[in-house]
Amino acid sequence: MRETCLSDNFGNRAAPGAINCDPVLGSGIELAAAEAGADYEQTVVGGATYAITIPIDDGTWLFSLTGVTSTAANREWIAVEGTTIILHVPPGYTTLYYESDTIGSAHMRKLNI
Repeated sequence: MRETCLSDNFGNRAAPGAINCDPVLGSGIELAAAEAGADYEQTVVGGATYAITIPIDDGTWLFSLTGVTSTAANREWIAVEGTTIILHVPPGYTTLYYESDTIGSAHMRKLNI
C-alpha cells in the first residue's frame, strides 16, 4: 500500500490545505502588501509553526527566514492565491520576510504543534 501525505518544512504531517490545523486562539496576523514587489517583515517566534493562507485574487507570495525575498536565493516558500502553506520557524529565527506580486493581504496564524 502506498501513502501520500503533505508535510511542513519541519517534517510534520499536514492535512491537504491545512484543513485540520489547530490554531492558537488570538494569534491571527494580517500580512499586508501595500505595494506589489516590495519587501516586508513580520516578527515570528523561533520554534513555532504557522499556517499562512493566501485569499483568492491576492496573487503569488514569497516567504523567507534568511533575508529579503527580492534576492532569489532567499525564496524558501512560495504560496499562490487560494492556498494555505505550513511554515515551521527553526529556533533562532525571529523575522519572516515576504512580498507579493499584487497589492493584498495574507492571513497567518500560529498553530498548536
